[in-house]
Amino acid sequence: MQPHIYEQIKAQHPDYYQRFDANKQYQQILFRAGKGLQSRELNDVQQQVNHQVKGVADALLKDGDIVSGGGVKVESGQARLAAASVYLRGAVRPIPETTLAFNNTEDALIGVFLDSTVVTELEDGQLRDPAGENSPMVHHNFDEPGAARLQVTGRWGMLAGAQNANTEFYPVYQINQGVLAVKEAPPQIDSITTALARYDRESNGGHYVVEGLGLHYIKTDNGEQHFSLQSGKAHIGGFELNYAMALPVTFKSEPDVQVIKAEKAPLQVGDDASKPIKVDFAPLKSVDRVSVEVRTTSTLTRTAQLKDSFAQTSVVKVDKVYVGDTVYVDGEDYDFIDNHISWRLDSQQERPPAGSSYQVTYVYARVVNVSHTQTHYQIDTAFLAPGDTILSDEIEADYQRLNPRIDLFVLNKQGEVKRIKGTSALESPLPPAAPEQHLPLAYVYQQWGDSVPRIESVAIQAVSMLDLQNMQHQIRDLYQLLAIERLRNDANTQEPASKYGVFVDPFLDDDLRDQGLEQNAAIIDGELTLPVNPTVMALDSEQTQLLPYVLDDVLIQPKRTGAMKVNPYQAFEPVPAQVTLTPNVDHWTETRQRWSSPITRRFNRGSGLVQRIVTTVATQRVGVQTQQAEFLRSQTVHFNITGFGPEEELERVVFDGIELTAQEAS
Repeated sequence: MQPHIYEQIKAQHPDYYQRFDANKQYQQILFRAGKGLQSRELNDVQQQVNHQVKGVADALLKDGDIVSGGGVKVESGQARLAAASVYLRGAVRPIPETTLAFNNTEDALIGVFLDSTVVTELEDGQLRDPAGENSPMVHHNFDEPGAARLQVTGRWGMLAGAQNANTEFYPVYQINQGVLAVKEAPPQIDSITTALARYDRESNGGHYVVEGLGLHYIKTDNGEQHFSLQSGKAHIGGFELNYAMALPVTFKSEPDVQVIKAEKAPLQVGDDASKPIKVDFAPLKSVDRVSVEVRTTSTLTRTAQLKDSFAQTSVVKVDKVYVGDTVYVDGEDYDFIDNHISWRLDSQQERPPAGSSYQVTYVYARVVNVSHTQTHYQIDTAFLAPGDTILSDEIEADYQRLNPRIDLFVLNKQGEVKRIKGTSALESPLPPAAPEQHLPLAYVYQQWGDSVPRIESVAIQAVSMLDLQNMQHQIRDLYQLLAIERLRNDANTQEPASKYGVFVDPFLDDDLRDQGLEQNAAIIDGELTLPVNPTVMALDSEQTQLLPYVLDDVLIQPKRTGAMKVNPYQAFEPVPAQVTLTPNVDHWTETRQRWSSPITRRFNRGSGLVQRIVTTVATQRVGVQTQQAEFLRSQTVHFNITGFGPEEELERVVFDGIELTAQEAS
């Protein structure tokens, strides 16, 4: 009995005594004759038996193990739990079915609540002494109160907040943000399971997929990537995980950002700077700064201080200073110093009068506003005055780029899908390594932007005995092909086509012939012979031509038992006309061959005292491809129509939708 339950019973029933102490290691209670029987001793007997049974049961099962039933279905923020038998506190206890609501955005723990209640004759009248009931003799203790009962009931529930002092909670299922964690199949005998897991790790490695568990990408929404893990079965650390249905997997995108500084625009001379400009490293997250150099012409006013300022504060260079047809030279008439036009006193030309205006063509730098997509940015040229131009070779951009990354999705012993983020890089990122006690499922190649992540399965698949047998057959066939290839190479080495400058052709096939020229001879079984050029003629006869033959009787029935008319009422349709096509079937073979050997080999197998070389070729069909002929040959077909009765006239003849001209024979 749990200490807190004992204290509760003592508080409610001071006449209850129970002093069982497992630390004293009492094996048995010995009742002695002539000694009074204590109520405490009867209570200790029950506690001692319960303690002994619990010690054996705990070696096989642990609190929360499902012995039978206990199916759970999670959907739409509700968990439907079936009735179950659950091992709890030394006994298998029945739990009725129920439905629990939970928050999909938080983790939840579902288990069994054990409620302990003391029941006396006040709550249950059947606990009074029934001795003498329905009997002529009424015993003196009839209907008197006796021992109370400790009632322990179980119910499904969710751990939340404070519980009653008489209630204990035992966790069974874990729900992680709406996803049910895998529960080991009951019952799990720890010693046997551990031994099997150790054997699986030592023989098979312990981490592999038995079937299913393929990872599929679904969508990206609100900064989260949604995947689906196919139903299946796996072993991790030798322990089995079984998914009866597909498992939704959701992770935040969390791309890594790298800042690209001072990237030159890939524009050619003469290109319009207002068109979209492609960046070198996409996709873009944001454009921080785009600097351009603009060539413009402005009017400046000559001051009395001989130092005139520009409207812009970032002038890069001055191209031309002029008044009408008078052009002033830099370094002779003026100097460009500190973003000002400084007129020289030793100028050979007359300076513009003080207070007068003159024109200056110059280049200045400025930061412009841009809009961007994932791969391009576009400069807003609204600030340009008429005649202003942006220098295409002086465009620099600072932007933030989403670096590619390779993530590893793994499965842990608790049945949870985890994401191991890889190290991002500007190009060619490296995948991360799988941690211990985790089963790698797939690499997810993150390119970000509108591109869909590419998934590469890396799960170790269990190989069945049938696959191993097929693999053994393939290895044996490979060794056989290797042996044949060695024999062929050895034969070619011993009998080369060219020896000491003399060309030798053994006439095995057409391999050693000049494939660029038409060949007017044929090779048949090691012999060079004249070719046969056949002409295939179609048979003009309307009937099928057969070889001479004699009919033999195979089945004869010379006897008969009676006769009857086949059609006594003469009710029949007119006999249809008989149409005969000549030829009725058109067979032909098209051979596109530059050499005459294949056709000649059909008619002539060679003659004379020549060496016959017979080659056996085993052909294995690995695939069949059927396609319609691009062109069909034209063929003349004759129609012979017979079987018309008297006064029957032929109206028209149609073949394959084409109306034909018919000639009536006498």
